[in-house]
Amino acid sequence: ACDSRDNFWEMGETGPCGPCSEIHYDRIGNRDASPLVNADDPDVIEIWNLVFIQYNRDISPTDPNKAILSSLPDQHVDTGMGLERLVSLLQDVPSNYDIDVFQPIFRSIEGCTTGGVGGYTGLVLEEDVTLKDTAYRAVADHVRTLAFAIADGVVPSNGGRGYVLRRILRRASRYGLQILKTEPLFLTKVVPSVIDTFGETYPELTQNREKIIEIIQEEELAFSTMLDRGIAYFSDLTEDIKSQQKDDVTNTAVPGDKAFFLYDTLGFPIDLTEQMALEAGLTVDIPGFESKMEAQKQRSRDARNASKGL
Repeated sequence: ACDSRDNFWEMGETGPCGPCSEIHYDRIGNRDASPLVNADDPDVIEIWNLVFIQYNRDISPTDPNKAILSSLPDQHVDTGMGLERLVSLLQDVPSNYDIDVFQPIFRSIEGCTTGGVGGYTGLVLEEDVTLKDTAYRAVADHVRTLAFAIADGVVPSNGGRGYVLRRILRRASRYGLQILKTEPLFLTKVVPSVIDTFGETYPELTQNREKIIEIIQEEELAFSTMLDRGIAYFSDLTEDIKSQQKDDVTNTAVPGDKAFFLYDTLGFPIDLTEQMALEAGLTVDIPGFESKMEAQKQRSRDARNASKGL
């Protein structure tokens, strides 16, 4: 039997909500896999979800810890299916990344690697000791996102959704250069495989082929020099921190001012620095970073006011 703890969907503390039904599939079969449902087991995956949107959740005006459910005037069923998960079952492969549409992209990425890195082998979690397969998956996902977003009119920039796209591209570039030992500007060479693979179903990719490649190339060129410098800077920083751990084992954080230098001078988004720190067994001093960021914003405000004579 299920209750609201595991059979009820809500978008947050307030808002539309309702009971839900989930369809899970056991790749192994012929066993009772119910204890493995929603337990992050890669062989027992959710492929479909049905949410019966019938309530609106509000917080009680007299008790902030109490929720009030009221019936919605218009009720419906919200259904969501994991297309790639379903395809992985139909094609009898162990994960989303083993389905057919990813293979041309992986081959294209492999063609850009150097130093005998090798192709994608599907290792995950602790088995992926060198992070090679993690990098393959990240690059394939990221370059696909870039292609579709640019085809839809999003352009990398320093604000809003454009900055999200810029961060995605820079993460992919870092994975390629540092972990897969790719040649420079490799995303420009990989993105045609995305367009060729999905272009028939999504003609906007083919229609915007030159635009997609041109924008990605411009972004890669702009970041390439800073990327080399940033990786070298972070590698030296990691060595310094780990050498200091001989005297202080609690010293595991990248200082906020160093993270801010990576962001402000070398163009490394803070989430990219956090990812690199995680891979190195470190953390990032986020409060220290945010303090430096706020100080910079204040200097900018002061400069603007001074220019206006305020």
